[in-house]
Amino acid sequence: MLNLATQAPAPRQPATALILSDRLIALAEDAERAGLHATASRLVRLACSVLDEGKRAQA
Repeated sequence: MLNLATQAPAPRQPATALILSDRLIALAEDAERAGLHATASRLVRLACSVLDEGKRAQA
């Protein structure tokens, strides 16, 4: 039987550069499996640029 707990939702926090890049890499993996090689490459480049921007913001 499905257990429906009545918990308060977790408070939302801003996504970090690491979380965003991780999601982009996961999407790139899905795109690669689907045969969308060019899209996968663009997503990987975007993930790298997100991490680069995160490094610049911390400096």
